[in-house]
Amino acid sequence: MLIPLPVSTEARLGTDPIDKEAIRKFKNNFGDRLEQISVLVLIPAYNEAQNIVKVVNLIPSHIGDLNAHTVIVSDGSTDGTVEAAKSFNLSICEAPINRGQGAALRLGYKIASLFEIPIIAVVDADGQWDPADLEVMVKMVADNSADFVQGSRVLGHSEVGDPIRDLGVVVFAKLISFLTRYKVTDTSSGIRVFKSELLDRIRLQEPQYQSSELLISAIYAKARISEHPVVMSKRHTGKSKKGNNFKYGMNYARVVFTTWIRERFLIRG
Repeated sequence: MLIPLPVSTEARLGTDPIDKEAIRKFKNNFGDRLEQISVLVLIPAYNEAQNIVKVVNLIPSHIGDLNAHTVIVSDGSTDGTVEAAKSFNLSICEAPINRGQGAALRLGYKIASLFEIPIIAVVDADGQWDPADLEVMVKMVADNSADFVQGSRVLGHSEVGDPIRDLGVVVFAKLISFLTRYKVTDTSSGIRVFKSELLDRIRLQEPQYQSSELLISAIYAKARISEHPVVMSKRHTGKSKKGNNFKYGMNYARVVFTTWIRERFLIRG
């Protein structure tokens, strides 16, 4: 099994040529916007032209008393997502090809690391997660009461109305809690906040089903994990890019077990 480097190390070395070129262009176009920023809000987006501006408009330039800036990471979008972002003068980092949400977020994490922004927040671009929850979650990290805060629809509520997906959320939370001996209730939430210093110890390689890899890696990196109740709303437009419930579940299980084996036995065993 190939063991990736910590994310911050990959960022400094420029090991991924696609990420390296995307970051170079981002620095040239938007780098000055990240000066004196304390919270980098990342929105991974693939063909979310109908949702992206609405989501960004809900995120303030200050979260609590901290300066925040939102960066859209376009994962090879072809539907006008990039054009919509540029027309509203939004900061956007463009990957030229579609690689998956995990790859898009890894690119965003590298930007946070290279610009030395202390806190990273993630909100999905589909409009199902309320950015208003970021204020409490960022405060928990900024106050040093947690290193990593995950939104939990189990502690909150889901309006999606998919009993199979709801069951999967519970099953995977119990599985990861059992494997890592660290209790969590929701492992695939689309909203989270964490300290960027964790990127010195977190290793990521999954291109798509990344949320469990990030969470398990953070647990084994000795991060203090907290959860915050959130509401997952129904999608108003578009559809999930991760496939049907069966495909999603099988791939998610694969990532859970491969990440756990890597972290538990190959890296820290």
